[in-house]
Amino acid sequence: MTIVIPDPNSPDSVFEALWQKCQNRIGRGTSREVYEIVDEQNDKVLKVCSRPSNYTNWAEIFIFNSASDTDKNHFDKVIFWSRSGKFLVMERLKPLVTGDIGGHKTPMCITDKKPSNFGRDNTGKIKMLDYAAFNFEAHPLFEFPST
Repeated sequence: MTIVIPDPNSPDSVFEALWQKCQNRIGRGTSREVYEIVDEQNDKVLKVCSRPSNYTNWAEIFIFNSASDTDKNHFDKVIFWSRSGKFLVMERLKPLVTGDIGGHKTPMCITDKKPSNFGRDNTGKIKMLDYAAFNFEAHPLFEFPST
């Protein structure tokens, strides 16, 4: 079966056709489910929001696309998303084994730092695979000097 990944910002109906081909759910959280995309590379997943706001997908889209090139190395790569944000295609990370996370550094603004929210990309780099929970106040703010 040939899997066609929709273009970025395509209507939900086009992503729903992809979703119907994704039979294996590999993760489930409080606001979305994650499905493997089975194709020649097996290197992508489909995240589907189960809440009307699609907030968690939009949070990851915003964070990834706002991050500097250096900071993007900490995050699972956002590839495509549907117009409403209900559907999000990201790179697939491999699960970590016990002890892999020790000594790993991650941005302070991400608040959900449980080890199951991390994985390895194809190069072996540890990245966050779920980074929708954040607190920008965790970073110190720049204060302009008084004049």
